[in-house]
Amino acid sequence: MQPKLQRRRSNSHGGLAHPLPRCWPPTTSSNRLLARANGGGPRLPILEPHPDLVYGQVIKQKGKGRLQALTYRVVYGVERFVAQRWAISTSLLERLNLTLRHHLAPLGRKSLSFCKERDQLRRRVVFFQAFYNFARPHQSLRLPLAPAALGQPGLIQPKWQPRTPGMAAGLTEQVWTFRELLTVKFESSHSQSSSG
Repeated sequence: MQPKLQRRRSNSHGGLAHPLPRCWPPTTSSNRLLARANGGGPRLPILEPHPDLVYGQVIKQKGKGRLQALTYRVVYGVERFVAQRWAISTSLLERLNLTLRHHLAPLGRKSLSFCKERDQLRRRVVFFQAFYNFARPHQSLRLPLAPAALGQPGLIQPKWQPRTPGMAAGLTEQVWTFRELLTVKFESSHSQSSSG
């Protein structure tokens, strides 16, 4: 049986340590007064992880500025982790974090360009996600050109066809221009959350 996730209150200002979307209906003023009289606000809902979630940690123990030991710990999904014979690796996640920090100024460390509102940050991340997947060719996804295309006259001979992750996934057939990225209209999807 997997443990349940619970929200935790921070010591300052009575706010949540980790802001999560509210799951309970708004209370009326009489319910608020009654809850405060009893020593607190409405009870926080108990959140459960997704059944397919496998969450692991790599804990680094350092001493005198050097790495002493690495400890691997599976927090959720132990049965699935063991059945699949997976290994805990943080390299892909760390690469994603570095890419996001490099391209989005508000996520950079010790930066003066921060977003005061969560909605603005969410918009920047969504735009960067679209740019990264549709308008930015990735060198690791490129394909060699056909031999017929290599015989063109000229000094510079292209050898590779640039591809984006969207092209590799079959979502588009071309590298989008910046104008196309800014003017494209998508159908609204009700399955996507707007709660940042």
